[in-house]
Amino acid sequence: MRFPTARNHRQRGAVALEFGLAFLLFFSVLYAIMEFGRIVASYNILSGAAREGVRYAIVHGSSSGSAASSSDIQNIVKNWAIGLDSSALNVTTTWNPGNAPGSTVTVKASYTVAPFTSLILKNGITLNSTSQMVISQ
Repeated sequence: MRFPTARNHRQRGAVALEFGLAFLLFFSVLYAIMEFGRIVASYNILSGAAREGVRYAIVHGSSSGSAASSSDIQNIVKNWAIGLDSSALNVTTTWNPGNAPGSTVTVKASYTVAPFTSLILKNGITLNSTSQMVISQ
């Protein structure tokens, strides 16, 4: 039979304290990894949606019979941005010099990612993606 000594009695709460600190550190790192992964996934979706918008624009030029407008391209981008809040998605389209074949079309999309909590990020992060191609029709 072993009797508690003064040394064992002094260290009785050390395990609980160490567990609490390790628990907080582990879940803070886990949360940061999940939040970073969500931001990267949002950027991937945004860039794919901008690319699809510019693809739509290059085949719907002035000689195609159904020329694309800025609102058409904006709708295409928002439809492709699955999982993103469409109210936080901004799309601008520019044609240089016009909508004729051989001209370039640029679609710029921006999206503000709102964090789950303000523990790591106080404000949202604005993601930007630009896609540019030459009009073929």
